[in-house]
Amino acid sequence: MSVADHHVILALFENGIDKDAFSPLLEGLPGLLTIGNTPGKELFAEKMASMRLSPSLVILSSRLYPRARPELVADLKEIFPGAEILLITLAADPLPSLEQLAVDRIKHLLVTPEEDEQAGISSLQNAICRLLVRSPWKLQDYVKPGSRVHEFPLVSSSQKEALIATLEGAVSGDSPEMELLRQRAALLADEMVENALYGAPQGKDGSKLFSKGEDRVIAAEEEISFRFAFDGETLAMEIVDGWGTLVPEMVVDFLARNQSGMEEELVEAGGRGLFIIWRFMDHLHVNIRPGMQTVLGGHLKAISTLDCESPRGFSISTNYLSA
Repeated sequence: MSVADHHVILALFENGIDKDAFSPLLEGLPGLLTIGNTPGKELFAEKMASMRLSPSLVILSSRLYPRARPELVADLKEIFPGAEILLITLAADPLPSLEQLAVDRIKHLLVTPEEDEQAGISSLQNAICRLLVRSPWKLQDYVKPGSRVHEFPLVSSSQKEALIATLEGAVSGDSPEMELLRQRAALLADEMVENALYGAPQGKDGSKLFSKGEDRVIAAEEEISFRFAFDGETLAMEIVDGWGTLVPEMVVDFLARNQSGMEEELVEAGGRGLFIIWRFMDHLHVNIRPGMQTVLGGHLKAISTLDCESPRGFSISTNYLSA
């Protein structure tokens, strides 16, 4: 937690009951100020000014925003223009509507563990600290230290089936949970590779350079690479492409449109594949260097249920650095 020691974190809740529900996640975070029953914009701005507060990160409960206070993020961005904003939701709560999140360009959503188990809480607290120092998610963040990372540079679209077979073979175990994990992994790897092969390559006018499903050789400058790591409990996966054509502002738009069922707006936009990846991942990260590179990844836990209506987290970052 030392990286966060000099930062101020402001956490806003609908009321005291809401605050107590999230208390295990927030316990021990340095520089934390929590507020329930958040006042209106003018009074809130005056209160923050009188306290001389300039938070690096503002945490919002999904019980407060967007349902109860849809205007809150717009107000916060005006009061604290330099602050990162994180929306948190309980696993037991319904997934918040993404429409308002898309309008407000919310880039980070965390879902608390279903139980207050320390490993899950510690992982989310580390994610909060990453936001404070503007360090994006990486594949290694999801698995135990020392877990082997398998990497597959792609030179041809014909490699996809062999890649998926290798991924399935790395998930050992005969239990129903492991079999479901293999099935989910195969589906996600297929979608991730398809996006890199046919969604990412675009001309200067935004037109697609390749038709979905066509056989093709991958140029060296495309730098498409798939990697994964499995520690016996968690499977982490990433796909990297050298195009960087995914626009950060459009990621949540794609998710919101699909959540609303507006599929007709997504023709040839790649949004459906991104939505599927997000709904089947336990957490999704998208790290973008515009015009240079996109890293899309996340993780699956063997114990996770296949409930596509439950909340799933995401984190969208720009100017990703591989070092």
